[in-house]
Amino acid sequence: MIVLKFLSAVFTLFFWVDLVFLQDALAQKDHTTDPNSHDHSKVVMAVEKDSSLLNQQVKVEEQLGKYAALDTYFKDDKGKQIKLETIFDKPVVLLPAYFMCNTVCTFLQANLASALNLVDQIPGKDFNVVTLSFSDDENPTHATTAKRNYTNLITRDFPLDKWFYLTGDNINIRKLTDSLGYYFIKKETHLYIHPNVLMVLAKDGKIIRYLYGPNFLPFDLGMALSEAKIGKPGISIKRGVLAFCFDYDPENKTYVFKIFRITGTAILILLLGFIIFLIYPSKRDKKQKTKLSHDT
Repeated sequence: MIVLKFLSAVFTLFFWVDLVFLQDALAQKDHTTDPNSHDHSKVVMAVEKDSSLLNQQVKVEEQLGKYAALDTYFKDDKGKQIKLETIFDKPVVLLPAYFMCNTVCTFLQANLASALNLVDQIPGKDFNVVTLSFSDDENPTHATTAKRNYTNLITRDFPLDKWFYLTGDNINIRKLTDSLGYYFIKKETHLYIHPNVLMVLAKDGKIIRYLYGPNFLPFDLGMALSEAKIGKPGISIKRGVLAFCFDYDPENKTYVFKIFRITGTAILILLLGFIIFLIYPSKRDKKQKTKLSHDT
């Protein structure tokens, strides 16, 4: 079963790499001119002009084990104001994005939807999803459009009232994103420069894992949700097996198969079995010889 999950993760990786190249080609072919969306050329020029400054301002400072600011207020896609902590009755997948962006934010939202189709956990029962607009230029109308577009990519049973599309004012947005260690800048109206990452949090708001985009592997997301379910030291049998075989690689920002640990363990088991095989017959032969000597 572990081998099958590993192979599935590998095949999924190649699939998403191919998909990104395809999406890039399509984006270049069919470039939208929506005035409320990112102008990609402006983003590139802004990055090139202020690259040294941007490296200091646009970043992720991981806050693992710390808590998100759940005392913040946002509006959902219906315009209802909600306190963020009311969403946290279970682990939460939280994606900061700009709803009307037609470049990388599009891929972030689409790839999250695709990954959610394939995780083992049940949405609405095992976890909720939050797509948070970090743009104070956006409102519930933008959230409604984005939610309709990306939830249409869901192919499994999914309670859409458990996937929250939120907008808010600058104070609440910054308070939450700062607590997450997520830093972005607004160059001008409808022009943002930002990291590409989602966070998985426990139901008490503890930050468990950062997964970096634009591609999100279902296996990585599922592992992070398993960690978020525990939320504190403690481990289940299934999680214990997975934790033994896989580990999070902070440098490459993904879960990796512990090939040396598995190989070493397999060799030790085989060696132990071989030693037992050699020792056990000799003991049995000694018992038989002792019995024969007594009989004679």
